[in-house]
Order: sequence, then structure tokens, then C-alpha cells
Amino acid sequence: MKQLVFFLLLSLQLSAQDFVAKKGVVIDDLKVSDTLGESYALYLPSNFQNERSWPVIFIFDEQGRGKASALLFRSAAEEQGYILVASKDIDQQNDLEKNALVASRLIQYIGRMLPVDFQQIATAGSMTGAKTATSIPPIFDNILGVIAVGDHWMNFNLLEKKNNFVFIGIVGDEQFSVAGMNHTANALSRLRYPSQVYSYEGDKEWPDTEIINSAVGSLTLDAMRRKLRPQDQEIIGNLYRQDLSRVNKLMSQNRLLNAENLLKIMDEKYSGLISTTEVRSQQDQLMRSRNYSQQKREQSRVLEKENRLIDDFTYYLEEDIRTANFENLGWWNYQKNQLDSLAQKNDAEAKMAQRLKGFINEFVRLKHNELRESRRSSLESKLLANMIQTIFDPRAFDAYKSIISLSAQDNDFQTAYFYLEEMLKHGYKDMEALYEIEGTLGLRLTPEYNTLIEKYLGESKFHDSTRP
Repeated sequence: MKQLVFFLLLSLQLSAQDFVAKKGVVIDDLKVSDTLGESYALYLPSNFQNERSWPVIFIFDEQGRGKASALLFRSAAEEQGYILVASKDIDQQNDLEKNALVASRLIQYIGRMLPVDFQQIATAGSMTGAKTATSIPPIFDNILGVIAVGDHWMNFNLLEKKNNFVFIGIVGDEQFSVAGMNHTANALSRLRYPSQVYSYEGDKEWPDTEIINSAVGSLTLDAMRRKLRPQDQEIIGNLYRQDLSRVNKLMSQNRLLNAENLLKIMDEKYSGLISTTEVRSQQDQLMRSRNYSQQKREQSRVLEKENRLIDDFTYYLEEDIRTANFENLGWWNYQKNQLDSLAQKNDAEAKMAQRLKGFINEFVRLKHNELRESRRSSLESKLLANMIQTIFDPRAFDAYKSIISLSAQDNDFQTAYFYLEEMLKHGYKDMEALYEIEGTLGLRLTPEYNTLIEKYLGESKFHDSTRP
């Protein structure tokens, strides 16, 4: 990342040019560079004019869904006056540096092509895209803020006080990153970076548009507070009413802890811009609610249990992978089944179970990457880490490929065949890639390997069942 920062800070000459595009609709497949083949989706608000500079939100979806992700932000952009630029080239398979370079090229290109207000550039992303979005403030000066959904990447050593950006976290209550997102927001708040964390139900990659609108509103109001844009009482009033309406909706659904979180955000969000008397009144009402007290106690109980299980799982994962204890694979499969069963309930522990499954999967994924880079780690430890990952994420196809590669190198073709079939059962379709797995030359020539591929994909390279 240090090399990336050095490369991007050498020089940056940006000048707005006239840009002709249809306003009020998302335009897809615009090119950043014909040479690199990078592209993006663009949204210009219906009142867009080249004669003035505009705030811009750069959006990074981990699957490169430029148009789809821009559409989620369209109503907020229209109501609050933002240009949207959504990259189509962020990839969850890329490392952070590669994705950050893609994002940085896009930011530089748009800065040359459109009338950008360089004090009101914001980034937003989901999952891998959120890590990309949060990597941008240390690279470019004067980033207004970041909206990170589901995940983030924050290197506090690279932060500079002069770039006092807003951190807006959005996290689902079934996502393993809940604790990490809140920890980062609290740490940034202590450093006097404005920080808020919105919550939503479930573990979808993107929340509903009403939450996105509210999060963008946090950026807008902070810009007004910093006098980067005029205070528009109509926008302030609309945002306030939308948030208060959502609080009332949450309370009517008896989701009192979610309502409490939003009221806390509103108290800070609208401070100095509009009277928050009604917010404080709602907070007082919540504190007197018996249901609220019960939900708060239940939350504390579940979090205590969750933290205890995280400590246990962390210890056992470290120990089993270090010692390559294959005998405990059955125990991990049992834990997965237990968590699956718990997740079927409709209570706080069900959400805890989903978070724990996500935590284990992410822990093993990171452990796999660590072992892959280490020359001192054993083949067996690498195998076990990948096997546990496939238990908790049956579609972790890179883990299956690693098992097949390592098993072939160990001349354990039976294990390779087993995990090849498991991968195909779970929907893997790229036949060509199955013949490019490292270290599998001998394996991929065997009849068994090709027969399995033909069974699930209808054809293979070195076997044809139609021939006598």
C-alpha cells in the first residue's frame, strides 16, 4: 500500500472539461481507458449543469455491478445533488492494492472529465468494495467521507488530521463485521473523525435505499456544517422527517434497539442544523419502555455468549490448523450444523449464529492467505485450513482448487477427486479453469478427473463417454 500511495501522490493534474451525457438516468458501460478495458456507470442529476462544480460519490461494488449499485444511490443523488460514478472493475478476487489502483484511476479520470467539487468527493462500497472505498482517504486529500457497507479497511498509521473525513458504516445485524465496524467508528470518533454506524436486518450485500439515502444525508449535512455547501433548509427538513419516520416505523415493529441506534445518530447528525427536541423526546420514551429494557438485557446476554464462542473458535482454529488435526474436521462440521440449526430460530441467537458462521469463514479465509504466503507452513496445515473453509462456505471455490492442487502435489488423488466433485455439486461451471489448477498435470489426465467433469458439465478435455 505504501508503494501505491507514493505512486498516486507524485502528481495529479485535474481540470474539468465539458461532458455531454443524458441527465436523470444511469448510463452504463462508459470507458475509463480502452487500453485497460476499465469502465463505469454514470448518473448525472436532472438539474446537472457544466457551469458549476458538483459533489461526487464513487461507488465500488465487489462484483463490479456498476449500474445496479448506482441505481441504489440514485434517489439520494437526485434529492441531495450528487454525481454518481460506479466502477465496473472492482473484483473480490483482487487484492486490495489492485482494486485501489482501479478506483484511483477512475477518480483521476472523472476529475478531468467532469466539473467535480474536489472538496466534496465521497466513496462508497459494499464488502470488498467497502475495503476499496475506505482505502481512498489516505491516498487523496480532502475526501469528504466514506460509506462502508458490511466491511472496511482502515490503516490508522496512514491517516492525517488534515483529511478529517466522515466515516459512515452500514452493517447488517447478521454480518460478522458488526463488532469490527463499531470498534473502528469508535476509534475514529476518539480521533475526532465524525463517525456513525447504521444498522439493518439480515446480511444482504447492500441495504435498502432508505438507509442509503440516510447515510448519504450524513455526508450532505456534514458538508453543510463545514460550509462546503450552503445550508439548504428544505434538504435538512426532508432528511430529518425521513429519519424520524424510520424511527417511528422501527418502534412500531418493536425493533427498539435499532430505533435507539438511529436516534443516537440523529442527535449528532442534525446538531446545530435543526432542533432535535423531538429526537430527545423519543429517546426518553424509549428509556422508559419495559420492552426496551428487556431487549437491552437480551442483547447483552447474547453478546456475552458470542464473545465467549469467538474466543473458543479462535483458539481451536489456530490449534487445529497449526497441528494439522484432520480428525477434528468432523467436529467443525458438527459446529456448522449446530449453528445452522440455531440460525433457523427467529431470535437474537439466530442472528448471532449467522455472525459466528461469517466470523469462522472469514478467519479461515485470512488464515489460508497467510499460510499461502508463508514458506514455513506445512502442506497439511494449508489443506486443513481450506477444508474448514469449504465446510462453512460450500461455494468457496478457491479453497476447493487449493485442496485439489495440494492433494495432487501430495499424490493423494482420492482427496482431489472428492473435493472436485463437491465443488461441481455446488455449482462450479468454469471447465477451462479446472485444467489450469497449479500442480495437477498428472491428475487432470486421469480418467476419473475427466469423468467427474463430464458428469457435471457435460464435457471434459480428455474423456468422451460417447466414444466406444
